[in-house]
Amino acid sequence: MGFISPLDDRYYDELRDYAASVSEMALTTYRIRVEVLYLDFLVRTLGRVGLIKPLSEEERSSLLALGFSADDYRRFKELEDRLGHDVKAVEYLLREKLESVGLGRVAHLVHLGLTSEDTNNLALGILIKIATYKHLVLELAGLINALTTIMSNYADTPMLGRTHGQPATPTTFGKEIAYHASRVCYWLREITNIRLQGKVSGATGSMASFPMISGDINWIGELNNFVMGLGFEPAPVSIQILPPDSITHLLMVIGSMSQSLINLSQDLWVYNMLGYIRIRGKPIGSSTMPHKVNPVDLENAEGNLKLGSSILMEIGRYIQVSRLQRDLSDSTIKRNIGLGIGHVILGVRRLTNVLSGLEVNNEALNRDLTSHWEVLSEAVQVRLRALGVVDAYEKALSIFKGSKMSAEDYEKSIRELGIKDERLLSLSPNRYIGYAREITMNGIKYCNDTMELVKNRAQEELERLRKLGFLG
Repeated sequence: MGFISPLDDRYYDELRDYAASVSEMALTTYRIRVEVLYLDFLVRTLGRVGLIKPLSEEERSSLLALGFSADDYRRFKELEDRLGHDVKAVEYLLREKLESVGLGRVAHLVHLGLTSEDTNNLALGILIKIATYKHLVLELAGLINALTTIMSNYADTPMLGRTHGQPATPTTFGKEIAYHASRVCYWLREITNIRLQGKVSGATGSMASFPMISGDINWIGELNNFVMGLGFEPAPVSIQILPPDSITHLLMVIGSMSQSLINLSQDLWVYNMLGYIRIRGKPIGSSTMPHKVNPVDLENAEGNLKLGSSILMEIGRYIQVSRLQRDLSDSTIKRNIGLGIGHVILGVRRLTNVLSGLEVNNEALNRDLTSHWEVLSEAVQVRLRALGVVDAYEKALSIFKGSKMSAEDYEKSIRELGIKDERLLSLSPNRYIGYAREITMNGIKYCNDTMELVKNRAQEELERLRKLGFLG
């Protein structure tokens, strides 16, 4: 009741864990944690030059153990309503929490030297990493496993190829799935290769406030080390906001990956329509036609992938432009990154459900393929040219163009061409699949190699996030 987004209502039970990672409360939690880690960094840095008494081990443990509860979030909202500023409310809340654990002597250092965007860009980067590595990559791994199983099972199962929707050179079902799987793996490699940038550089990116704290510290080096410690590449130059390019790159790649999955969804939809596959899932039919069982999971996947892709690619496009050093128009836009990735995750999950229960109708595949012997026209003209027949293509064209042939028609056509070549005479559509099986095996290896790379990258990111206290 009272929700606007279907992700918070209709689909919430499926995305409950994801919602907890990307909600407004989650973003506030990440901001608090960034501020805690920054305070720890600042106290240690200032302690080295004698500007403050360093924390004892017990005090530092108390600082790093500070948590963020539902009650804290309610207090944060009260402060935000009063102050009219969300990051300032984070600062005030953290000061209160420091007082409550006996760390009041460092409360005045909270947020010192920072602008709101120093906190925000790092917290948003953490949110995006968690959404990507804890949730999206996991769902894509399940999808690739399902695709790999189908590729392996049907690597040499012949089927009619179709170009422009018309019967074409035969292929195998496994090879066609391998095409889509290799595209997903390509994009997944791209996703995990992207290194998000981060920055701590002050109100206009000049770090002007930091020499006011101390002139005895190499602030550029120290602050860049702090950013790297959180798992980000320090932006070499910034304004008040972080350069948007690394985030745009990631959002565009996720959006493009989603487009490739839309391609898979649509091909599967057509295969289902042709009777090549049976989709086991929710037995939802028509409200008026009792005989129907609609491929609702497949269509739901397509819809969510389209919406998620559109949201992410539009965000990526929009945040490329900012007026001078800062304007706030991107703030509300960025708050929808979690929404866009959520729709992609839902689409991937639906597609995985379809693939996990997919059944291939071998009889239908064979029936359709052996009804179109004319698709061997390519083999005929290529073989004749290899045998030295100069006008081979033209001869094949005169016989095969626009025709639909049976086995008998094909044999008759070969005789009319005056061919006595055993390779062509013994050929049939279900034997004209070239290296489809070998290509499929290459696709499986590519996917397996991808999953190993991605697994290692995800473990690296998630372990860092756990050590920093962003993941419980």
